[in-house]
Amino acid sequence: MIDGSNRTDATDAFAQRAQAEYGESIRHLVAFGSAVRGGERGVHGEAELLLVLEDVEPERELEALAREVGLEHGTVLELHVLPAERYEEREDHEFVERAFAEGEVYV
Repeated sequence: MIDGSNRTDATDAFAQRAQAEYGESIRHLVAFGSAVRGGERGVHGEAELLLVLEDVEPERELEALAREVGLEHGTVLELHVLPAERYEEREDHEFVERAFAEGEVYV
């Protein structure tokens, strides 16, 4: 049984490392979905993260960091990346609203 601790440990670790390495590029970082609700999703944990980036240049590095942290914690970290301009245009989109309403906001 998965109690959610791997998911939340993984999201905490990712948030901490992402902010330390790429903080100037990150406008928002939100963990949401089953990672926050604590729902079971099978053998492996899964966590969804919404990243709003001022500068999308480090997107690939952040995806690699998510894979690395996920492996360390036995969790799949699924990133949803939005450039800041696109976020501003879609701030009221149901997906974005749900992430902020349900999620744990790190930034």
